[in-house]
Order: sequence, then structure tokens, then C-alpha cells
Amino acid sequence: MLSALLSLTVLAAPAVAAPHASGATPPSGIVFLEDDYRGALAKARAEKKPLFLDSWATWCHSCLSMRSFVFPDAGLRPAKDAVVWLSVETEAPQNREVVEKFPADGLPTFLLIDPDTEKVIGRWLGTSSVNEMRQFVLDNTASWQAARKGGQVSAALQAEQEGNAAQQKKDYAAAVAAYRRAVSLSAKGDPMRAARVDMLLSALVRQGTPDAVKECVTLSHAELARMPATPTGADVADTAASCAVKAGDTPEAKALLTASLKRLQSLAADPKASLSVDDRSSIYASLADHLDDLKRHDEAMAAMRKRAAILEAAAARAPDVTTAATFDAHRTESYLYLGELAKAEALLSGREKELPNDYNPPARLARVLLEQKRAPEAEAAVNRALALMTQGPRKVGILGLKARILEAQGKDKAPVLREQLALMKSLPGSQVNPETRQKVEKELATLEAAPHAQR
Repeated sequence: MLSALLSLTVLAAPAVAAPHASGATPPSGIVFLEDDYRGALAKARAEKKPLFLDSWATWCHSCLSMRSFVFPDAGLRPAKDAVVWLSVETEAPQNREVVEKFPADGLPTFLLIDPDTEKVIGRWLGTSSVNEMRQFVLDNTASWQAARKGGQVSAALQAEQEGNAAQQKKDYAAAVAAYRRAVSLSAKGDPMRAARVDMLLSALVRQGTPDAVKECVTLSHAELARMPATPTGADVADTAASCAVKAGDTPEAKALLTASLKRLQSLAADPKASLSVDDRSSIYASLADHLDDLKRHDEAMAAMRKRAAILEAAAARAPDVTTAATFDAHRTESYLYLGELAKAEALLSGREKELPNDYNPPARLARVLLEQKRAPEAEAAVNRALALMTQGPRKVGILGLKARILEAQGKDKAPVLREQLALMKSLPGSQVNPETRQKVEKELATLEAAPHAQR
């Protein structure tokens, strides 16, 4: 999904204090328990409510957007007492049990969990509008409560839950089959139908077979026009564009690609769409990627200029530095794409002074300085970032950046690669990209096999 996948970039959002943890009760009335899975589970059992699990990270810009703008919204107040609200920072060592038990395909991921069986009864990947999140919580909770009292879970929801279970196991063929049933069993007016279409399309992309791609194209053609102007609708349009590209040079694929790009452009520009600044920014980034793939670079540049403009405006409106810094990840990406390196450097140098305990400004600054071929300064910046970091998965990427900086100076990077590999071995499997680990292992083996390798 567009919002969740974009949250996994190295140029991530700042490690700021989470709004969930603030002292004031927000208009929604929702107060999250923080980093206490066992305590929240016990509370959910005692209150006979599902457990809502927000898996997030301090670097995840979409996570921070949801925490800052969706969960505090008064529109979620009807869902306040339906569940026990738990927030888990996925890079914190004390949350390893939760990370291993409920691995996330991307961040943010929101789960509804049966407190008695610890089975997932509802799954939402990526951002949402306030209305979508309220519907997700209330519909799934109502079905769970009815089942507890002897009622029947709807066939559509039951199929969705089977798909969630298969997705959790990365059995994408089974997930596709279950989500396909969930969509077919959902009435046109079912408020969860769009989300189920999104789940099915995402599972088809992950399955990746020729038949899956073909089904993705056919389904996207049928559903694209009726999708809502929400993050879910944007995810569907983005997935549709990806399927069209994978399908190759066919009339159906060309028509779908044109329609999906047009839909993304209209969503990003629609002031009435239920989209946050972060959502619109992600749409513009996705547009630029697709347009670049089509060799339409001038249009991609225009999309990224619009992206930079809305982010700058949002940062200027922010009530404080912490909120303004929420947009730094996407601003930095935009400036790098546009070749505006001096603007990126000024933003991040200033932010490092404003947020001296946040590793992200110097980490991003190191990337910018490396792009400017100022490797010694980049090395100093990445070292400042590493000094502030915990032993979480984000550090894997920053160590990789340091290795590149050392290589640019002709310095020995083998010790950094060893540290990177050791860190990956210590993390839960769900937090390690196997391809990254294999690449580091191969690179390190090559260096250590060299005649003058430093050990």
C-alpha cells in the first residue's frame, strides 16, 4: 500500500515525542497505553473488548501523521470505548515479543486482536481517513461482540479475517483466495468493501504471478472509478498503476495506467478529498515514480514541485517545531529529487540545532552532504546520528549510509559492514530484509578475501 510502503524509506520522519504519549486528552477522547502489550491484553480481557494495536516507529512519517491528525480527531469519539487502545514502538527492545508475534508488512499497521485467543480479527495497513478508521474499528468490534454472544460473523468479514491470517503468514495465494471471497460477499454499499478491494489488490501484487497480475488489472478496471477519495482510494489507484505496468504493453494495461494516473492526479489536487498532507505528498511521490518510468520526466518534476510546495506550506502552518519536523522526511526527498541540495542542507542543519536529541536530521544531512560530494562532512554528520540511535532496524540503514560515505573517501568500510551484519542477526526476522542481509554478507566476504583486507 502506498502510504505504508513509503514509510519504509531511509529518509524517514523525525524521532519526536509521540502525540499518543502527551498528557492532554485529545478531542477523540482516545488515550493509548504505550508499549505494554501484556498489560493492554489483560485490560482487554477484563473489559471484554478487542485490543487495538498501533505498530509504529519514530521515523515513520505516516505513523506520525496518523498519531497527530487522525487519532486525536473528534470524529473517532464514537469508537473510543469500543476497544482497548495500545501503541507499540516497533524499534523499542521491550516490544520484541509483539514485533515477532505480529510482524508488519509496512508501517503503520493497525490490528484488532481477540484478547482471549490473540488472533487478528481486523487488519489495516497504512494511513486512513477518520471515517475509515472509525468504520474499521466499529464494524469489526460489533461483529466480534456479536460472535461472543452466539451470533454469526458475516461471511464477508469471516473471509477477510481468513485473508488477514494468511497474509500474516505471507501465504499470499491463500490471502488472495480469501480476500477475493470477501470482496464478492461485500454488498456495494458495505463501508468496508473499498478496504477489502485494496487488500485483494495488494495481495495480488505480492503474489506476483502472471495470473495474479492479470486479475489485478481486471479488478482495478472494474473498481477504480467507484473508490472513495480517501487514502484507501489512493492506494487502489497506485496499486492499479503498478499492475498496469507489470501487465506490459496491452490495450487493457495502457487504459488502466492512464486511468489510474489521472485518478492519482485528481485526488492529490482535490481539496475536498479526505487526505492528510502526508497522504497527498505520498500520492505526488508515487505519481513522479510512475511518470519517470514512462519517461515523462518533465511531468514527474512538476509533480514533485507540487509536493514540495504543499509540504512547505504545511510546515509553515505547524504550531511548533516538532509538528513542522513531521514533514522533513518528504521535504528532504523532494529537494533531493529536484536537485535543490542547498535547500535540503539548510532545512536539516537548522533542524539539527532545534532538535539536538533527534538522530534523523543529521542522518538526512549526511545523505545530502554525500550527494554534494562532501564526504568528510557527511561522515561527521552520520556519526552524530549513530551516536543518538538505539539498536533497532533503522540503524541498519544508517550504517549502510556510513559504509557508502567511507567508500567515497577510499576508507575501509569492513568494520561498519560487520557491525551492520551483527545488528541484523540480532533483530527479529520480520525486521530484516533478506536481500539486504545477503548483499552485506557478500560485500563483506569480498572485502575480507582481498589480499590486504583489514580485520
